[in-house]
Amino acid sequence: MIQLHVASINRSGASLLTRLLDGHPDVASYPIEFNFPVDTRYFPFVDRLTGTPTHIPEYDPARDTDILRFLGLPEKRPEAVLKWGQEKADPIGVRRNYLEREVYNAVKTDFDYELFVRSLREAGRTAKTVRDVYEARHRAYFAAWDQGRYAGTLGFVATYGSGELYIADLSRYFREFEGSCILTPVRDVHGYVASEKSRYARRYYGSKRFTTIKMPDALVRGFRQYDLEAMVRSWLVSITRIVLLQERYGTEGRFIVYRYEDLVRETERVMREICRRSGLRYEPCLLTPTIGGRPWGGSSHRGRRSGVSADLLGYYPSVLRPDEIERIDRATRPVIEYLHANKEAALDLRSIDRKALYDYDYQKRYCEDPEKWALYSALAFRDRRRVQVGPPPPEAILATLYAAGVFLAHQPRLWRQRLLPGWGRQNYT
Repeated sequence: MIQLHVASINRSGASLLTRLLDGHPDVASYPIEFNFPVDTRYFPFVDRLTGTPTHIPEYDPARDTDILRFLGLPEKRPEAVLKWGQEKADPIGVRRNYLEREVYNAVKTDFDYELFVRSLREAGRTAKTVRDVYEARHRAYFAAWDQGRYAGTLGFVATYGSGELYIADLSRYFREFEGSCILTPVRDVHGYVASEKSRYARRYYGSKRFTTIKMPDALVRGFRQYDLEAMVRSWLVSITRIVLLQERYGTEGRFIVYRYEDLVRETERVMREICRRSGLRYEPCLLTPTIGGRPWGGSSHRGRRSGVSADLLGYYPSVLRPDEIERIDRATRPVIEYLHANKEAALDLRSIDRKALYDYDYQKRYCEDPEKWALYSALAFRDRRRVQVGPPPPEAILATLYAAGVFLAHQPRLWRQRLLPGWGRQNYT
């Protein structure tokens, strides 16, 4: 089984690639983020945000006798929380008439968690390596989802994680999952900041991802309670990390870097290159994003989208002010110009001027020491979600009124879920 693991930073469009892979007859594609366990060997406190290191765990069948515990899975499925403000992502991503990344479709689906657990325990008796364990998880997961309808041949499994660029030791990934790939999208910094700012603004105004009341762009545009410099720095730190990983693993192997914008604008060209590098047979179905074989409506804060939507590439001026765009350009111009000039389906970032990168010399020194590099990365991203505290701004009253309206608008949905289990959708920021 070949794993196609889309390892990115947040807001980089990683989910799009897994949705494009979803309909392929040889690919089983997860509908939810799939992350390797957080690595607490280097420091015990973790934020579980981008920059926090994950790792490929050591597996010893003589010691790790409980496969569920090894994978961090509960014996019984957690119940969905149907209370306003307490809803959260489903740990499996599928339950009765619910798909985690589906947008307001009438979904008919289910997940047999008991079968999932039984299958895993049975496979755990013969698992010898960490690869055996994860392949058992993939087989059990797709067997339990609608009786194996979306498993395909299971020659490939597509997964993604929005912090997985920070796997502590990629060499171990390539060694343990021989033949598997790491695919890393690079998103334009303007789109990255615009998407993150939108998320923060939604939290500030009490909005949600799948909105009943559409949040006006003007509210996002005027939102100032976030740290723009920390956000830009985080993006540059990730670019530097990608350069160092390409210096180590090359650009023709199984560490594949591509532009998110190229995947959207020139989907076939990028997908053909990914197929060439991974060994996956190219099929026309790879041009249409689906989830569980159904048309995918996207997972963006911009709302429902049909197919591969180029609308998400140019919306940033509607939510970023001119002064914000100027500050972003001033900090990132050499890197952006390099990315725009690169026309290859798979990016080679090794020729970027080292002076344009962030802490290249420091990261170059640390990249040989997983402990130091992990600590550096976690600290580099730590301020990214910091809110700048100050006197209550005038729009605080508007935020309160808006949040109250959203609360009232969602009450029918929550009551429908309570009275008619399985009919209604979870919602969370």
